Amino acid sequence: MKIVILGGTGLVATELIAQSLAMPEITSVVALARKPIQLGADAMNRAKFKSVVIRDYEEFTEPIKADISELDIFEANTTVAVTPGRLSKFDFAEVKRICQDCAVAGLKAVSEANIASGKPVAFIYMSAEGTPEDLTKKPFFLGDYLIMRRAGNDVDINTQNLTQGRTEKLVEEFGKEHGQVDVHIVRPGMVWSSITRGCVLANLFRAINLLTRAIPNISRMELAAAILDQAVRGFEKEHLSNADLVRIGGTALARNAEH
Repeated sequence: MKIVILGGTGLVATELIAQSLAMPEITSVVALARKPIQLGADAMNRAKFKSVVIRDYEEFTEPIKADISELDIFEANTTVAVTPGRLSKFDFAEVKRICQDCAVAGLKAVSEANIASGKPVAFIYMSAEGTPEDLTKKPFFLGDYLIMRRAGNDVDINTQNLTQGRTEKLVEEFGKEHGQVDVHIVRPGMVWSSITRGCVLANLFRAINLLTRAIPNISRMELAAAILDQAVRGFEKEHLSNADLVRIGGTALARNAEH
């Protein structure tokens, strides 16, 4: 099985890479990023890893398309994104371009690169939990950001009406119109990591959640394990909630620890 990770230097992406390299079912891991990706000292099976530098996530050159061909899984990772902690550094138009337009460009590129194979490619888009299905009811916290990541009911993919609340709908509609792409959506809550200083806020939310369970959260290890488990063993359903991911990821990590 070959997997491609778009945005290979982010918090979740680096964990996906590490776990992928340790899985015998995955024989090839290609990670795209704006700079070369350095594997950790403890990385396993380095020979099956390839780092690909991409100048712009909206521009896939022919050599890059060759690298992402013959795929089984394509991961459109939120690491190609402006994370909530960095929103203040960008205007919203740029946030939308990075989070939304680049994800759609990646989906189109992988579709074009794999159309000749004649077999479906699983495309996993990482969205976010916390947005109501009724997008007229904007959440108080990170409302515009969350709505942009989720689905809208009035999207027109033919005219590329890329406005708020379109990303999920765009990738799902693309999958329906292009049979070689099998789209799946994962919706994690707050992603935390005990080894990353940049996730102090996430760890604070996790500590609060131990008492209140008010804020959905998941560790990056659980999230990566859940995504890879579903990719290898088959998807339970098209949309996976934070609760689904915690359950699946915890089971996968426990199973892997026994081997």
